[in-house]
Amino acid sequence: MFPLPPTGVTASSSSTIDHGEEWSVSWWSTVDHPNYAHHTHHHNHSNTSTSSSPATTRHHKHHRDQNHHKVRHHHDERVLRRRRYLPNRHQPKFSHNEYQADVPENLPVGSTIMHVEATDDDLDINGLVKYRVSDTEHFAVDDGGVVTNIKPLDFEHTKGEYRFYVYAEDQGHTRSTRKEARAAAVVHVRDTDEPPYFENSQYTFAITESAGTGAYVGTVVARDAELNFDRYELRGVQPPGTFVVEPKNGIISVGTNFFANKREFDFQAVAIDHTNLNSSVPVHVNIIANRPVYARLTWHKGKKNENTHKPIFNECSALDGISVTENRTAGLSVVMMTASDEDQGVNGQVTYHLLNDLETFAIETKTGHGYITTTRMLDRDGEDREFFLTVIARDGAPPDEALQEACTFKIIVDDINDNPPNFDKPLYEQNIATDHNRETAVLRVTATDIDTLENADITYTLDNTNSDDSSYFSINENTGIINLVKPLDDSMASVKTFELVARATDKGRPPLTNTVPVKVMVVSSGSLPPTIIQIDTPTSIPENSPLDTIVATVCAQSNVPNDPDVFFILVTGNTGDTNADGTFAIRKLPNNSPSCPAGSRGVVIYLAVRNLDYETITQYKLILQVVNTQNARVDEQVLVAIEDVNDIPPLLQPFDGAITENSPPILITTIKAIDKDASPEFRNLVYSFDEADVNPDVKTKFSLSPNGQLRTLMPLDREEKNKYMIPVHVTDGDHNRTYMYWITVQDINDVPPEFDQNLGVYEVEVPEDKAVGKNTGIVLKVIDPDVVNHNDFQIVTGNEQRKFSIDSTTGEVTVASKLNYDDPVRDRNFTMLVRLSDGANQMAETRITIAVINVNDLQPVFDQSSYSFTVTENIECDIPFGQVSAMDPDLPPDVDQNIQYYLAGNERINFTIHATTGKLSIVGCLDREAATRGVMTIYPRAKDDGGDGFDADPPAVTINIVDQNDNHPFIQSPDNSYTKFMENTDPNTVTSVIIQLADWDTEEHGCPCELVLDSSASPDSGKFMVEKVTGENSRFSIKPLVVLDREAQKVYELPFRTTDREGVNGIRYLTVEVGDQNDSPMTDGESTIQVYNYLGQFPKMVIGTVYVTDLDDYDTADKVFEIDPTTSLEVDTWFDVDYNSGDITMLKDTPSGTYLLMVKVEDKFRNEVAIGSVTIKVVDLTEEALMQSGSFRVEGYSSITLLEQQDAAVTGTSLYERLKVAIGTIHQIPPENVDIFSLRDVGNDVDVRYNCHNSPYFTAARLNGLMLTYLSKLNTNLGVKISRVNLDRCLYEDVPEYPCGTINGGTTSCQQTLKPNITSPLVVAGETVTMVGVDIADEYDCNCGVLEPLPSVCYDGYCLNGGKCTADNDTLICECPVPSKEDYGPRCELLSARFERGYAWYEPPKVCENSTIFMSFQTQEKNGILLYSGPTVTRPWNNYPRDFVYVVLNNWVLETYMELGTGTVSISIPLEKNIHRTFDYYISWNQLGITFEVINCSGNSSAGANSHCKKSVPLLGGGDANHLLNLAAPLQLGGMAAMPSFQQLAKSYEWSMTPPNIDPFLGCVLELRHKDYLYDLNSTDYDKNTYKPCDAPTQAKVIMGKQSIVIIVVSLLCLIMLVLLILCLARRNQKTISYPELDGIVKETIGSTDIEGFGEKDMTQYDLKLLRVGPDGYLFNDAHGEKQSYINPLMYEGLQGNAEHATLSGDGRRLPDVADDTLQKRKAPIALMPEGLSIGDFIDENIKKVDKDPSDFDDVRHYCYEGDAMSIASLSSIGSGGSTDSTETFDYKNDWGPRFEKLNDIYKRVSDEEDDSDYEFNVPKQRKRVSLPPPVSDTSPATSPVDKPVTTSRPTEEPTVTFSGSSGEGGERPAPRATAEAFNPVSPYEEVEGEESWC
Repeated sequence: MFPLPPTGVTASSSSTIDHGEEWSVSWWSTVDHPNYAHHTHHHNHSNTSTSSSPATTRHHKHHRDQNHHKVRHHHDERVLRRRRYLPNRHQPKFSHNEYQADVPENLPVGSTIMHVEATDDDLDINGLVKYRVSDTEHFAVDDGGVVTNIKPLDFEHTKGEYRFYVYAEDQGHTRSTRKEARAAAVVHVRDTDEPPYFENSQYTFAITESAGTGAYVGTVVARDAELNFDRYELRGVQPPGTFVVEPKNGIISVGTNFFANKREFDFQAVAIDHTNLNSSVPVHVNIIANRPVYARLTWHKGKKNENTHKPIFNECSALDGISVTENRTAGLSVVMMTASDEDQGVNGQVTYHLLNDLETFAIETKTGHGYITTTRMLDRDGEDREFFLTVIARDGAPPDEALQEACTFKIIVDDINDNPPNFDKPLYEQNIATDHNRETAVLRVTATDIDTLENADITYTLDNTNSDDSSYFSINENTGIINLVKPLDDSMASVKTFELVARATDKGRPPLTNTVPVKVMVVSSGSLPPTIIQIDTPTSIPENSPLDTIVATVCAQSNVPNDPDVFFILVTGNTGDTNADGTFAIRKLPNNSPSCPAGSRGVVIYLAVRNLDYETITQYKLILQVVNTQNARVDEQVLVAIEDVNDIPPLLQPFDGAITENSPPILITTIKAIDKDASPEFRNLVYSFDEADVNPDVKTKFSLSPNGQLRTLMPLDREEKNKYMIPVHVTDGDHNRTYMYWITVQDINDVPPEFDQNLGVYEVEVPEDKAVGKNTGIVLKVIDPDVVNHNDFQIVTGNEQRKFSIDSTTGEVTVASKLNYDDPVRDRNFTMLVRLSDGANQMAETRITIAVINVNDLQPVFDQSSYSFTVTENIECDIPFGQVSAMDPDLPPDVDQNIQYYLAGNERINFTIHATTGKLSIVGCLDREAATRGVMTIYPRAKDDGGDGFDADPPAVTINIVDQNDNHPFIQSPDNSYTKFMENTDPNTVTSVIIQLADWDTEEHGCPCELVLDSSASPDSGKFMVEKVTGENSRFSIKPLVVLDREAQKVYELPFRTTDREGVNGIRYLTVEVGDQNDSPMTDGESTIQVYNYLGQFPKMVIGTVYVTDLDDYDTADKVFEIDPTTSLEVDTWFDVDYNSGDITMLKDTPSGTYLLMVKVEDKFRNEVAIGSVTIKVVDLTEEALMQSGSFRVEGYSSITLLEQQDAAVTGTSLYERLKVAIGTIHQIPPENVDIFSLRDVGNDVDVRYNCHNSPYFTAARLNGLMLTYLSKLNTNLGVKISRVNLDRCLYEDVPEYPCGTINGGTTSCQQTLKPNITSPLVVAGETVTMVGVDIADEYDCNCGVLEPLPSVCYDGYCLNGGKCTADNDTLICECPVPSKEDYGPRCELLSARFERGYAWYEPPKVCENSTIFMSFQTQEKNGILLYSGPTVTRPWNNYPRDFVYVVLNNWVLETYMELGTGTVSISIPLEKNIHRTFDYYISWNQLGITFEVINCSGNSSAGANSHCKKSVPLLGGGDANHLLNLAAPLQLGGMAAMPSFQQLAKSYEWSMTPPNIDPFLGCVLELRHKDYLYDLNSTDYDKNTYKPCDAPTQAKVIMGKQSIVIIVVSLLCLIMLVLLILCLARRNQKTISYPELDGIVKETIGSTDIEGFGEKDMTQYDLKLLRVGPDGYLFNDAHGEKQSYINPLMYEGLQGNAEHATLSGDGRRLPDVADDTLQKRKAPIALMPEGLSIGDFIDENIKKVDKDPSDFDDVRHYCYEGDAMSIASLSSIGSGGSTDSTETFDYKNDWGPRFEKLNDIYKRVSDEEDDSDYEFNVPKQRKRVSLPPPVSDTSPATSPVDKPVTTSRPTEEPTVTFSGSSGEGGERPAPRATAEAFNPVSPYEEVEGEESWC
């Protein structure tokens, strides 16, 4: 919508704006703007005339300015249709490029600084400009270009200059078309003197009324930008001298205390500079009353300490009828309310509140007054005419004690003259006859004004716009009646039309005016308008008149001969009183109605809408227009007066009052009601009690006068009644209203207090160590019905040494100073007198008694600070040798001291101490030589209170060890019994080495000593000469007798027999190394580096050294190293070789893969060159791989020797590689799926950490569990000793190295955390093999809680089992798979599993104190194993944990067996025999014992029926009982895997009870928890006959006996013969190969064929390595040229020791399944591999690709074919890693497409002769060597860095195939064996159920 045109401009006129440019665009068109008629009406009848009054001119100017930028002037509407917008062609231009102004610094805000001007040559709106400034913080510019400052200017901080830009932008129709100009503006500011300024606009302080002279009040702070500050002063302080200020720092302090009679002070603080310029700030000081001194209160004047007075409005009545002016902005001040309160302090501080703000008003309490302001603009001409406000004044007492008063008054909105008069008609027209008499009325114009009073008083005039026409008429200025003043000429008839302009002007200040056109048409005589001949109107009608009430009857005569008809029109005016709301209507009377004279016509005016309201409109001015058939008309005004009636009932204002008790009869409040009737006689309100609801008690104590004054008739007692309901009735004579008022009786302190001896606690015992400030337990109960009381408690007597204090307000008795029971004189018993005063009444007294009791607060003391004992080594063994003793100062010396003795961790290795006697004993024998100087010192500990109290300061116990001659001499030098002689050196030139002997025994048993080379023990003794050094004891020399050669022998271990003075002798060895010289030739060498890159985050680091074959060991300085050019660019990108040292550096972010690094090594000394070939395998190790890792310790090996090859000429013989093969065999995975990524030396052993992966990583429970199961076989096969499996130290509670032991020998919770070191990997370098792994630190936390806070951000793996994680308010929520959401826990843990006599392995519970295991289950049988976790083998090493927990169902009795290390415990609870219910049980254990509970075990919920459902037993072992459950083996549910019998285990672990053997479980486990850990039952990877969740379907089970197998074999033979016959016949007729439905064969899931079984979609999600299983059951391993056995490990089929070995073949592999009657025989045809082909490389490469793609599953299908050409047809995702880009056209018969190019090379047709196949798809035969690409030698690098060495050679046209023989080198593949049985690589240990059969 377009904006309205400026006032005073019509739609058809033209005008000129200030620039003198004429506008050429019309304002609007009637076509485009349907509101045209409205706008035209507005302009024609509201704005066509002007007024000469200044006010009117200003009004119009304001309106014009508001639209200045919207339109210039109006033109013909047709122009707009032709050109709506003009193009914006010009840019604004400033008159100057830069504007400057010079102003003083103290320029007032809003002052004009400069005037800028910009012009635009465009027409219409494009030529208008608006301005803006860049510095909107300090300046503003208006539309006229006037720049003003909007904040004070500053000279000091701006260097007297402000720079900014002024922008001028034209007002194009769209933002994109607008153009802008810019001019610089500079304002120079002149420095002027400025007064100081205060930091705050006002300051408020508070001090107590007792503050003396000099007391601090507060500080005022002033600043002076000119640094010219002089002093502070105070002004207006009354009385003078009350406050003073320090001149320099503004600190205000008390001068003289005049606070007795005045509680508030207001004055000014003044800051003055040296030029006497100053500024001031108001300061307000509140005086706070001190705590009053109470006395008994009586009602008398001057009482100040209680809240006895309510606020009083002294001028409430004077406020009634106050006025506020309309059209003012929000925040207009209305009135200031003041209520006084005679109370002192906060009780006299009044706050003000509005009972109802009517969404119009607000009140603010400030300086004791209530300031009412408006919250919006008021409009009296709308509905804002008057308001009734109720203000509540409330004192500052607490809410339940506060007193208040109300004041209700009326606010009248005053009118301003903001509305001009409006004529009732837009145009007046009237006919006048030529013979119309002079000075008679022609017509009447009427106007109304919605303003009131003089603003609505209207006078009428005729404008002299047409002097000829207006000279004929005059207008009555009061009535608007226009009279004819000059006679008319007959010639005017039907020709002349007088056009007049009538003006209506109100009498407001300034007056507003409006005009209306009047047309008077002259007609011939006889064409008279109708004549009103009769009007019947009542004097008034009541405002409650009913509808159809007739208010007037009007009769008119038409004055048309022979045509008496007239027409009546009731004009609708502009205001309510001119019938704008249609309140009245007309109804025509019948033509012969008796109400009108004969020949006339009549009409009645009646009430049509019942909306009369005297309070709104008191009189209606109706205009009745009468028209005859000649269209002559006359107007008649009918006045209808409205009579007020009593129609508005009074409205009582809500108010709840209060009165202080014991007050004399007094006025409580004056109740007021609001009655909006206008007539005073209807507002005479009478108040009284409502007789229907008032009770006699109220009438007795209160009175209510007719004018609403509510008073008390007597003093009220709050203790008798604290609240009264006053029913108030008000009437105005006709209407009655009732309201309930509540009067609260406020309390004063008038009842003396007393102590309640029944409810209080007056005698207590307090331990002596009660902390100072702590409550003693004394409870002082006080009976005092007063609410207002100021209790003051005091201890009067008995508080010796002020040991206790009492809170004076609450009576809380606390310890004031430290108590000491050990001071028997003063600190044992206290009896004190306590006195209570409420400040006004008689005081109460009582006695309290506090007995101090002894506590253990002193540490025990040993009777000696040091002890000394003597022990003989090797003789005095396992005997006591001394005793220590301590006493407790807290106890008398003649009683049991209850002290517990103990030793710290390492001291317990050699010594023990009796816990109660302190006797010291030796563990085993002592060795003097192991002790420092033959002395050992221990520090025994003692704790009082039975070991739960304080520690004593330990004494030093010295054990002097008496020596025995138990050592033969040792070689003291050379150091470490090591020396070196250089090779190739003449013995005569070699310098001898001195051997010095010494003896660890004492001197009497030691040297002088003798040394002899033991020739019988060493064949090398003849090569060295040993001589005794002359003249020196125990000193000998050694030198070689021959020329030594390092290449012949590097080291000699020479045995020497040494003998001391007493003849004790033995062998000592001297290590002689032959020093190296660079004297051996160098040849090529090969080495391997295995890098396990944790999370791919290893930094740039050295991973190993280049190896070449060279017998010299220390010739690196003679060599230089360079990367050979044959190394591929990619390898060169990620690896560097140090030129001097040969160190190989791997760069950060090196991708995983296998890299071949060729390094040229040059020996500068020998002038030789060799190539070092380094194969680097980089594996990205994930966090899961680390956390799900197994661990074990190999005894007698180091990390280096673990990597060394047993034979330097043979690869794969190191223990490191053999361990991978053995571990892979256990888990039925190839060795490359075993990652041994951490080797850490521990003494003479090495700790190994590894993981296994197939698709997911195997769990640590499986790895450690199966490793332990096959430990003995591993040790035997590998020839090593694995001394420990699972290196978690938390499992070994009884050893000193337990990480969570306490100082007194106890143990606490323990959990292990693996912390990998990402920045410093672990490098283990052998000669030809280097392992770069993860350096892992084992950290232990001695708790069982969560080690890290709960995450607030979702991450992969937070939600288990495919759950979706979302975060809500930092809380993670898992949305679990549907439809079985009830089967999941909060993190989507699968809660249930069904066991059909099988088992499942899970992680064992953590080692926790105060543990609980919870299980919910449902059984189908009366017997079954529910849970077992404990040893699964007989004791593998000495301290292997013996702990176990075993829960079984035995003939409907739930039995728990538990061993914590000190004795086996059994608990049994009988169950309800019900297979349809769920059982919930708990096992809890702690230091006190074990508790076993089954919820509602009997199924009977009646009282006492389940008393036997919970049982507890103590731990066995007494005070030394273990309370932690250390479980090193997996937690097994539902049954147990093969393991020794419980009889064997009980004997091995010395259990005190043998658990029973029970059948596996048949039923469902519904939930399992350990403490707060909820088990995910889907997390097992080692199970049998377990189905998850509980309602999962059971797989098909096929079990055949011998008879069934015979039948099947015979049937198969018959079938084979039949098929062979058919195939033979088919081959005779087959000339070409057909490929029916071959289009869909090669896809991600291979299928779609006519052969039975080939198209099935079974998905097993195993990996592609199964494709490498040959027909003989071996894996092809082309990378190393070996066949690796892919066999099932030895498993025990039976449970609880009833083991049967699985049938094995002679070579250790499992025989075909037919050898086991419980399994089916599985046999596949023989696979004939084409001669010379190695598909292993191809599959290896694709395995890596597929494994990297998480979306591709390794899809294995087993297919069965008749014939001898195929054994296993299973291909999956072969091309998933390859590119699909190819330019070749796909031919499904000859070409398998770009993703299967390798298979195409293998299987494509060579000629029609080669396609002689009996199958509908191509089965490859042995191919001719000439048809294959030439073989690649082993020196040719492969083409992929993924699993083969990376080189720079380019791929050939045809794919290159490497032929691997047994030696691992390229060449012709040996012919396959003629026959072999297929071996099933996925066959599990036990019987297979429901799996797809091998044929």
